[in-house]
Amino acid sequence: MSKPNRFPVKRIAIDAVLIALYFGLSWASVEIAGIKLTFVGLASIIAAMVYGPIDGFLVGFLGAFCEQMLKYGFTATTLLWLLGPAMRGLVVGCAKLIFKQAMATENLLKNHRPYVFFAVSIFAGLLVSTLNTLAFYVDAKMFHYYTYELIFGVFWLRIALGAASSLLMALVTLPVLAGVRHTTLVPKKVRS
Repeated sequence: MSKPNRFPVKRIAIDAVLIALYFGLSWASVEIAGIKLTFVGLASIIAAMVYGPIDGFLVGFLGAFCEQMLKYGFTATTLLWLLGPAMRGLVVGCAKLIFKQAMATENLLKNHRPYVFFAVSIFAGLLVSTLNTLAFYVDAKMFHYYTYELIFGVFWLRIALGAASSLLMALVTLPVLAGVRHTTLVPKKVRS
């Protein structure tokens, strides 16, 4: 008997669309003095909630890779810049596996207080902001184009905006999950 395919063509295609969404949202981002206002994490959160941590990781990693290659090119710190976005999808996907009951799509939509999902999203945003600050620091040490004051002077603002944008992305994710739940894009066993 053959083993079922873990990544069917439809799932890969949906991941590719989410990577393209990530990339498109990256061009709609606003960056001011080392602080980036963006909603790119929405794509990896959706992938993580629909398919799990591997897809969330891949969408974040490959979406950030496309953004890095077209905006900045490949540098010695490119992988550091990819780590934060990839970790968002991994954290949300792993949390969905750990907190199955609280983060099940059906429960998130019926329960008007999805606190666990919001807390996980905010935690993931804080992790991304911290990892991006680390990437800024390594860039500053290697290439000498960021000052210590620019990196760490706005750290708490970067953290606050990361948490706020993560909460907003989580709020946007809920209606998207409600719409996806009623489509044939995802297998029935993933819809819960």
